[in-house]
Amino acid sequence: MWCAFALVIFLMQMAICGIIHDNERVKVMLKMIDMMPSILKTALGGESLRVGNVSGLIAIGYNHPLVLLSYMFFAVSVPTGWLTGESQSGAMELILSRFVTKTQVYLCAALITLTGMFALVLVMFLGTVTATRLYDFGQPIPLYRFFQTAINAGLLASTIGAVALLAAATYRRRHMAVGVAVGFIVINYFVSLIADWWPRMGWMKPITLFTYVNGHKIFVEKVWPWTDMAVLVGVLLFAAMLGGIVWQRRDLSV
Repeated sequence: MWCAFALVIFLMQMAICGIIHDNERVKVMLKMIDMMPSILKTALGGESLRVGNVSGLIAIGYNHPLVLLSYMFFAVSVPTGWLTGESQSGAMELILSRFVTKTQVYLCAALITLTGMFALVLVMFLGTVTATRLYDFGQPIPLYRFFQTAINAGLLASTIGAVALLAAATYRRRHMAVGVAVGFIVINYFVSLIADWWPRMGWMKPITLFTYVNGHKIFVEKVWPWTDMAVLVGVLLFAAMLGGIVWQRRDLSV
């Protein structure tokens, strides 16, 4: 499943770059985007979507709904399938009857979820690097800035995975765990989107995880967003450790 999502994300970056390196295609694409509602244009990049801003146009692939859906599907399906699904089916009791502890089961689920999410973002960056080798954009592409974005976004992806892991460890029914995890991700995304689009809702930005992928600091100020990354690491560790505590104390026989 990871390979399938990685391939989709990689090909999406290649496709976006394949369109952007052609000026005529860029103009057609921007005309189509201009016809969209303003909130959708904000989701795809907002003011950065203009001819000549190649970096901003390439970043469309990082915000594309298909890419975000792939991340969400992996983040939710892996921990809920591993922890909640196996517990609900009764298979977890069989697993734990062997020389395996609950802690080991949780660490395996955490390792696959968190590293898998981070690795998907690195595949996305690899798609950008490959595309810049295949296409001529007429100007140098700041790959180091995209690498910084990938690291920042990788922390966000792993943090979302940690929240899904916490939901999987908490709820006894998979549909409940999936619903809570998906609801958390979707609400966070749309609150962040609306806060960027509607100035009156700007006060809500700090409470959403998506706010802490700071493209302005990376591409404009040209610095590492250490503060934003620290917030993501803090939430990631808190959610992952809390999930471990809940899972350890949970009675799987009930």
